[in-house]
Amino acid sequence: MNRQVHVAVGYRLIEFAAGAGAACCECAAGRRGGRWRGGWWVSWLLLGLVGVRAAEEPLRWRWSNPAPHGNNIVDLAYSAELGLAVQVTERGQVYSSTDLSAWIPRESGTRKALRAVTFLGSRLIITGEEGTVLFGDQVDTIRVGVLTDGPTPDWLEGCAASSDQVVAVGDNGAIYSSTDGSSWQRQSSGTSTWLRGVAYGAGMFVAVGETGTILNSANGANWVKVSSGTSADLNRVTYSGTQFVVVGDGGVVRVSANGSSWQNQSPNTSKDLLDVGISGATRLVVGDDEVRRYENGTWSNEIGRVLGPPPWMYYSVMGRADGFLIAGQTGLMVEGRRMSGGGFSWEEWSPSARNWLFDMAWVTNLYVAVGDRGTVMTSVEGVDWDLEVVPEGLASAVLLGVGGTTNLLVAAGSQGSLMISPNLVTNLVWTNDFGTVITQELSTLGLVWHAVEPRPVTNDLQGVTFHAGRHYVSGGAGAVLSSVDGFEWSVHQAPTTKFLSGIAGFPGGLVAVGDDGAMVLSAMGDDWVALPELTTNWLYRVRYLNGTLLAVGQGGVIYASTNAVNWEPRVSGTTQWLNDVSWVDGRYYVAGTQGTVLMSPDGLVWTSLGTITAKSLYALATDGSYLLAAGLEGVIVRAPLVPDLTPIEILAYSRLDGPEAGSYQNLFLFGGRVDQRFTLDYGTVGEGGGWTTGPLIEFLGRSGTVYYLQTVSGGNSPPTEYYRGTMVP
Repeated sequence: MNRQVHVAVGYRLIEFAAGAGAACCECAAGRRGGRWRGGWWVSWLLLGLVGVRAAEEPLRWRWSNPAPHGNNIVDLAYSAELGLAVQVTERGQVYSSTDLSAWIPRESGTRKALRAVTFLGSRLIITGEEGTVLFGDQVDTIRVGVLTDGPTPDWLEGCAASSDQVVAVGDNGAIYSSTDGSSWQRQSSGTSTWLRGVAYGAGMFVAVGETGTILNSANGANWVKVSSGTSADLNRVTYSGTQFVVVGDGGVVRVSANGSSWQNQSPNTSKDLLDVGISGATRLVVGDDEVRRYENGTWSNEIGRVLGPPPWMYYSVMGRADGFLIAGQTGLMVEGRRMSGGGFSWEEWSPSARNWLFDMAWVTNLYVAVGDRGTVMTSVEGVDWDLEVVPEGLASAVLLGVGGTTNLLVAAGSQGSLMISPNLVTNLVWTNDFGTVITQELSTLGLVWHAVEPRPVTNDLQGVTFHAGRHYVSGGAGAVLSSVDGFEWSVHQAPTTKFLSGIAGFPGGLVAVGDDGAMVLSAMGDDWVALPELTTNWLYRVRYLNGTLLAVGQGGVIYASTNAVNWEPRVSGTTQWLNDVSWVDGRYYVAGTQGTVLMSPDGLVWTSLGTITAKSLYALATDGSYLLAAGLEGVIVRAPLVPDLTPIEILAYSRLDGPEAGSYQNLFLFGGRVDQRFTLDYGTVGEGGGWTTGPLIEFLGRSGTVYYLQTVSGGNSPPTEYYRGTMVP
């Protein structure tokens, strides 16, 4: 009996390949009665998970901002046969979609950078860092291929397929070919030039690379170098159905009907072009703040149009029958649809704040993150984030620090920027769908902000903490500010002129750290003394966590102390900047540049965990169940540390006729919490009965609902079906 699985996140139906698996759901302990549908009996044995502790490392990271994710989308591919689009990004992240709207993360089995994707028939092919080759007949069962000549340090930057062969190209003239995507053989390219792209068309493979290099081959094994007429680095090549089109740095575009003779086709730009896509007779090139369309012999600047895409770094473009999907840095995706009157209308798929975030705090029932351009974002659960309005005079400020209590939040930043958000109660009045007027009391904490004027100082401010009934802010030239109510501030001078970027209270007083290893100490926050410098590295932040002061900073330095006087260095195992430290569920966590995350159970021995992004992380926060990290370009990622055992609901079930004679379908709607995962095992119950584990399902949609569509075909269907839900941490 063959079973095929589809799952919908929210209310969008998406494919969830499951091989011979059944449905997936996790529910509370106990038994629920079956439901009669069209003469079939479906019985549920729903088993809760007992004795679960914190999730084991590595952490399971998910995106909170931007939506649907913030990875750099470096390549896109679409299979019309499967109705499936796939994106590849850094840190081994793969996303797929059947509607170009709901993008589902897929496990690739690697954390290496992925650089190119294509389809060999219905088989998915992915290549990337250090000879990474992946393949899969289903998007949720991606496997690692083999280089028959042995491992290589060369990155495979491009791949393309004919009907029976796939070719990958990359560093040092690397060219590999395969007939199945599983076993790959290196071919002689005749060059050591780095190759960046490859395409197939007109019975020929064409590869392009640095210094104007163009190679072609009729069989993927024997390659000939041809003249491109340019010395510019060439980045990508595609086949339009009648022409090969190549794009490169400096606005270079070259076209050829046969892959051998190339002509210039200037798009009237000198910016770097990184990819090219085809939609019918329309050609689109994208790159560094560049989107240009070629149609009817004329180039147009799409970014310059009123309904054009936003200026951005676009790495990839995918042509479709009705338009284009362009994508790039930090997961930005924009759809271009052909208008009836000519031209294209462009719409960002999911507008998200992408300003840099420098600090983040958790106060009871609220996360707050602050950053560039006066950015303040809030979230109740760390999943959905709202952009808040700040006072007009601070809209262009760089907010570097935030902290406080459930009564008052304080945010500080550039040129003495200082604002507060008190916990006041206001009434929110609205009319529901039935015309009923509803009034609800709402806290203004984190939502309504007031500028502190006049500014107590003009120095940049960053460190924010609350200690012994007072709020403290530290910053440039050794300035330390203190206030009881947030409105009136006193200015204190520490014995240093260095920038103090971090400050923390502890039972013995306060300690502030900063540039060139600056470290100062105060008993009450009024009078400060300098401590001996431990390092010339910048100590970026200090926190008091679980009875220990931890200072982290430049060059991977970590120092620990229980009294702020005697400090001991810790070996972090990295030279990356470390920007923040947190403690949750019995473990310390540190975040830093290029997605660095370290973990330690005792603050002594540190293990590198990494994340799903290569973006620099500047802040950590936790509510005790989640660990959140925020940083470059609005990145916020979350990792559940304590499993959510809230029972999952079976909201609806129906049995449908299948698409083929003799088949039927089970359609389920489950309700749960974001990030919960489960399998729904199926089988027979009783003596000699057994269970088959179903595919893994996770609540990814913020609606907290998942549709599951199971198609059963082949053979006689059983009169009774049993399902057992098993929670997965």
